[in-house]
Amino acid sequence: MHTLLTSIRSRVVAVVLGAATALASCGGGDSPRAPVQYTSVAMAGELLTYTVDPLALTYSYTITESQFGLQGKTGSGTLVRNGDGTYSPSGIPNARIVILPNGLLLGAVRENFGGGVVTVPIVGMSSPVSTIGALATTYNYMHRGCLSALCATDTGTFVIGANSTWSSCPSANPGPGSCPANGRNGTLESRGNGLWRVKEGATDVGTAIGFNSGGQNVLLIDLKDIRPGGLGIGLVVGAQQTTMTSAQTDGVWIAGTSNHHWAVFTVSGSDIELVNFDGLPVSPGTLKGTFAANSPWQGMATTNGGGQGFLAGSGVYVLETGNGYAELGIKLR
Repeated sequence: MHTLLTSIRSRVVAVVLGAATALASCGGGDSPRAPVQYTSVAMAGELLTYTVDPLALTYSYTITESQFGLQGKTGSGTLVRNGDGTYSPSGIPNARIVILPNGLLLGAVRENFGGGVVTVPIVGMSSPVSTIGALATTYNYMHRGCLSALCATDTGTFVIGANSTWSSCPSANPGPGSCPANGRNGTLESRGNGLWRVKEGATDVGTAIGFNSGGQNVLLIDLKDIRPGGLGIGLVVGAQQTTMTSAQTDGVWIAGTSNHHWAVFTVSGSDIELVNFDGLPVSPGTLKGTFAANSPWQGMATTNGGGQGFLAGSGVYVLETGNGYAELGIKLR
């Protein structure tokens, strides 16, 4: 039997070996000086508006679409600004809020998403795009979906066309229209205010928002597809394919995971080292990993623990860990 220490160590290893991908940015310290509202998607599969006031040190949110009966639910609290430029929200132990100057947000909400009260990472955008032309490109994606309480994470590619069509291919980068297996396709319909209805055939499978960060498109989809064999309840994060460089990956990063943990880690070259886990420091040299950039294809990264992830806008990464969990992270510096 595993001891408690071994169990904790396994979860730590999953985080550190999953922390392979990253993007260059000015970090979380250059946050806005006025209240900003972010259209956001929670990893559990909720759409919400999330407002941060860095001067008053407060946050608030409203869940606007929910698969758990939480539509209209609100939350609020105070913030403590940390020395690394992040914020600690009241009522959400160990979580962090990180704001990037380009309009991206990593945060957290704590609600009952059908299985008890848990902390769930969110990612948000302050200025979603409103034209299909601004979304049309080829993306790497991470999909996290749950059906009948069974959750899974996968990565792959999808293409959005200027004619409002989309096609996806799991675990491959084959090019438009040539997915070897399990490909999907559908259409996008504008709902206004930067929201897009994602349809597969006649079925509304989710709501998408898009953003351009430093010349790279980022797409978030709040999933609500409960059909047998559907995409599930959860989220998709997509990022336009770009080549990953060491100048982009080196730095200090913070991440939230689908199994409700938070970690801080460093990246130097192809090396990763965990330095903090759920608010507790990790002894130097204790937990390390490596990754290979642009593997198995452009813009992706593969860790020595079997995880795969990619860059999603200046200062953001997403990843499927080797044991099937999902991570959302932001570069601090």
